[in-house]
Amino acid sequence: MAHKHIPAMQPATRGLLGAYLEARYEVHGPGGILLLRPGQPAPQGLDAVLPAARWTLITASNPGSQPRSGADNHRADAILQAGLDALGLRRLPTLASDTQGNWPEPGWLVADLSTADTDALARRFGQAGVLHWRTGEAVRLRIYLAPPADGLEGIDTTCVEWVVPPP
Repeated sequence: MAHKHIPAMQPATRGLLGAYLEARYEVHGPGGILLLRPGQPAPQGLDAVLPAARWTLITASNPGSQPRSGADNHRADAILQAGLDALGLRRLPTLASDTQGNWPEPGWLVADLSTADTDALARRFGQAGVLHWRTGEAVRLRIYLAPPADGLEGIDTTCVEWVVPPP
């Protein structure tokens, strides 16, 4: 399942969208941890440790936001790393989790991954969402699910990009 798209276009739930927006996204750089937050500027110092015109935070863990075994996630991560290596892209390790440190997902902050390649990798590894933004802009959340069926009232989605494939 690590190599396939999310099986069906399901709508995001308000809870899932909120979890992505509130998650703790840590970048593990040579000088310590830098924190990313959707809708906020990237932390000062990020450009010094990983210069880029754009950044992408991606994981191969838990496709479709469904838990998988550590062994399955590790195998998928090795395949993701090989793909990033084949593209010749620089990266730093990351760890995303909820605000209490639960649901940890290791991943990668990748320098200069194009939007098209970001979308292709996210779909290949069944990811419901990734972070992807240009230098000088706020961190953006790309969601590969339809918007929640119960609406978006009360949720600030100014930093969310819905990437829904055509029917």
